[in-house]
Amino acid sequence: MVPPDKDPRSAYILAVDSYLAGQYEKATSIFQRLSGNSSDPVVARKAYYGLACARLATAKTPVELHEALSLWNTWVQMTPEGLPSEDPRLITPLLPRLAPSGSSVESPPMLTDEEIDRELARTKRLAGCQEETGKVREALRKKTAEAEALRSQLNALERLHQEISIKKKGLE
Repeated sequence: MVPPDKDPRSAYILAVDSYLAGQYEKATSIFQRLSGNSSDPVVARKAYYGLACARLATAKTPVELHEALSLWNTWVQMTPEGLPSEDPRLITPLLPRLAPSGSSVESPPMLTDEEIDRELARTKRLAGCQEETGKVREALRKKTAEAEALRSQLNALERLHQEISIKKKGLE
């Protein structure tokens, strides 16, 4: 077998397989190395695409997301028209829709830092609300169980009261 360093196409396949297996860091490393490959411009362009995708998949901060979108936009600029396969320009207009609702229709092809910050803040608020909802549901479940237990005790007391009342009437 030819080592990946000597065969860019084999290395690219390894990077894609790593990416699809969720091994984004490994894929990022291979894609990054291949994206600078001047001996095979097709593999270099595909690797740049893979690098952009891997960085988008692993972005955890607004800065990382901004950098990943910058890589994506650079790759779009590198992509020739008339590709024999899918055209990446079809997805590029969708990426700005990651911005919070209410942003302008004519948004730039990349999210601004402010938009990324707003989206991350919205996501954090949503996660907080979901956590709070879970806590409220659990509290409601506990209170419902307590109410059922009290209702059962009340019914038992009412039956006991009726029995005592009947016995009292029998003694009188």
